Amino acid sequence: MRELDKEERKLLKYLLQRGGWSRLNAVTRKFGTMEGDGFFWGEYDPESPLGILWSQALVMVGRATVEGRRCKIATIPLELREPLGEILNIN
Repeated sequence: MRELDKEERKLLKYLLQRGGWSRLNAVTRKFGTMEGDGFFWGEYDPESPLGILWSQALVMVGRATVEGRRCKIATIPLELREPLGEILNIN
């Protein structure tokens, strides 16, 4: 956690304040896209806040059914929500 920069911490707080997840389009509007990050993280580190958190398994990106429609989401794994909330002082 100490190595995370301000934007990455803000993104974690944003998700925690919304129950641990948000639609991906809302996240990318606020924190920028992952465009250019790629998936070869062993060779090239991601540069976006979301890509960095995803590469460290602090946030997952996937699909879910929200209000009857399939959409992309960014979510903090359930097991990490409480500990991250304590570290980031989210009650």
